[in-house]
Amino acid sequence: MLSTFIWFFLSVKGRISRQEFGLGFFGLVLTDMLVIRLSVKFGPAPHHYDSSGPADELSVLRLLLILSLWPLVTILVKRLHDLNVSGWWALTLLGIPHLAAALHVKYWIPYLALVVTLSALPGSKGDNRFGRAPPARTGI
Repeated sequence: MLSTFIWFFLSVKGRISRQEFGLGFFGLVLTDMLVIRLSVKFGPAPHHYDSSGPADELSVLRLLLILSLWPLVTILVKRLHDLNVSGWWALTLLGIPHLAAALHVKYWIPYLALVVTLSALPGSKGDNRFGRAPPARTGI
């Protein structure tokens, strides 16, 4: 089970299905939301502004959120692999805020459209250059 967890969240090799992508993506988003909520609830009171106060707590929160980016990237790359597309296309996500600004829409709308699209598109049939088809895999 631990090797499956490590493969799913830390490795960019292989393919995952639409269902695995959706569950993994929304699970990680919910985990991030929980981390933010708990840091706000159990963080130091806002009236303490010394060197050991909110700045340290904020840096721990930032570190946790930055660390959670890698599992999001691996899930996205494996889903792109299922579509027989190189994982390097995930770098186009860096342009989404600029696209949203150019279109005068909220930044989260293109991200949501991308997640919905990746959750709806069926993967390539059979094996491809990135591995076996997800339903054919055993042990998960």
